[in-house]
Amino acid sequence: MSKRILNFAIVMIVTLGGIWVVPSCTAWKQRQFLKQEGETAATFYFKKGQKTKDSLYMKGVIYAGTLKDIRKAFNQHKEITTLVMEAVPGSMDDEINLLASREIRKRGINTYIPDKGWVASGGTDMFLAGKNRNVHTTARLGVHSWRGDEKTALEYPKNHKEHQKYLQYYKEMNIPGDFYWYTLQAAPADSIHWMTPDEIHQYKVITEPFSSSKK
Repeated sequence: MSKRILNFAIVMIVTLGGIWVVPSCTAWKQRQFLKQEGETAATFYFKKGQKTKDSLYMKGVIYAGTLKDIRKAFNQHKEITTLVMEAVPGSMDDEINLLASREIRKRGINTYIPDKGWVASGGTDMFLAGKNRNVHTTARLGVHSWRGDEKTALEYPKNHKEHQKYLQYYKEMNIPGDFYWYTLQAAPADSIHWMTPDEIHQYKVITEPFSSSKK
C-alpha cells in the first residue's frame, strides 16, 4: 500500500502486485473500494473466547475511518494494553494513519505482531507507535518507498516537506531518522522488502527480544 496522499482527490495505493488509483473521500466509499479489490478495511476486535480484553486485535488496510474506530475501541475498553497486528498491508490514508498511530503512542499502548502475522508500508509505521514493540519469530515487517505525482520519493529534495512529515513522526517514536531513508532505498513503491532480523534490530524497530509465544 502507498504511504502517501497525492492530493485531495486521488490516492495512489501501491500494492504488492500493482497500483490502484482510488478517490480519497468518505470512509464508506473507501471500504467499498477495498471490498471490490478483495481487500478489507482495518477492523479492531477481540478473539472469541478471549478471557481478558487487554489485547485488541487488528486486521486490514488502514483507511479514513481508522482513527475513529481505534479511538472508539480504546475509549470503550480502558483495559487494552496491546494492539496485536495480525495482517496490516498498509494505508490508503496517510494523514489518518499518522494520527491514529500517534493516538496509540499517546495512550501508551504496546504493539505486537503474532505468529505468522505481518505488517507492511503504513502498517509498519503504525507498528512503530507502540510504547513497547515485539514480534514473533515468524512475523514479517515490510517496507518500501513511495511515489508522488510524477516523481519517486528519492527524487524529491531531502528537505522537502513530504520527507519532513515522516522524519518528524519517526523522531516522535524514537526511531532513528536513518530508518526513513533506508525504507526509500529498500524497495521501489510498487514492490516490498521484508526486513531481516539484523535490520529490525539496527533501526530499533522492536524494543524487546523476538517472541516465540503463540499469542
